[in-house]
Amino acid sequence: MKNYVKTFLLSAIVIMVLIGTALFVVVHPFAAQATSNTTKPVATGTAISAPYADGKKATPTHTVTTQPTPTVKATQAPTRTIQPTPTPAPIAPAVQWNKAPITEYTTSATNVRSAPYTNSAIVSTLEAGAQVTVYGTIAGETVSNSLTWYRVSNRTSAPQYIYSGLLTTNKPAPVVNTGENNANCATTDGKTVDVNLSAQWATFCDNGQMDNSFPITSGQPDLATPTGTYHVFTKLSPTTFYSPWPVGSPYYYEPTHINYALEFREGGFFLHDAWWRSTFGPGTNVPHTDPEYGDMTGTHGCVVMSTAQAAWLYSWAPIGTTVYIHY
Repeated sequence: MKNYVKTFLLSAIVIMVLIGTALFVVVHPFAAQATSNTTKPVATGTAISAPYADGKKATPTHTVTTQPTPTVKATQAPTRTIQPTPTPAPIAPAVQWNKAPITEYTTSATNVRSAPYTNSAIVSTLEAGAQVTVYGTIAGETVSNSLTWYRVSNRTSAPQYIYSGLLTTNKPAPVVNTGENNANCATTDGKTVDVNLSAQWATFCDNGQMDNSFPITSGQPDLATPTGTYHVFTKLSPTTFYSPWPVGSPYYYEPTHINYALEFREGGFFLHDAWWRSTFGPGTNVPHTDPEYGDMTGTHGCVVMSTAQAAWLYSWAPIGTTVYIHY
């Protein structure tokens, strides 16, 4: 009886072990796969993105494209150009105009300037003893403890100034030609008119000999007589000169009768008479007062002389006469 019971219990234990093993295999398939020699094919792809996973349909995964946040540029305030503060133009001192022009004379070689300052442009240079017309005074640069400058051009002309210390009311002795102004005719060949602009003097040479010599007036500072060697190519007696400058120009002149004219350079440069002048020579090519005809300046570029002298020159100089002009 005891053996039977033992056998029964042993059989029951075996059956329970077998049943437990079977249940383990059914419930845990991977346990069986691990011991199986047959390798099941493994599906490729990513399980998360596959349409089916673990026997049920997967929820499709949507790719959300994130748009980049647009960069908002800061609105720049318009750049305002800061204009530089303009430097105010210096206020020019007023000219104290004389009731009547005054005649004075240079005490030495004198610069005529465009403004009453020593660093302003030099308009012309006058020799000692040159006659100058003073139209007014003005306060300018202080020189030698004085700031007084003289206006030596009229109201309608370009400003010209001379420092007051360079002028005097004492009239110098008359200019006498001692022979220093005359050219050396010995070096000339044929007939030659030698015009010395520095001396405002002309010498007339004929085959090495001086035939005549007298003062002349040449171009004013703005319209200087051209230097160089020329030849007379036209003679006119009489003739009329017409202004190439229009009415309103400071250089305009009325149609003018000329008694004797010898052209030496194209463009209207002549040796001719100037019957409207009473004086010639040093100082007459710049603003001055003619004793007979009043305020004057130099020519428009011609070389002029008295009517009697021009008459002599007209008969003396043939076409082709050399005209040598220099300082």
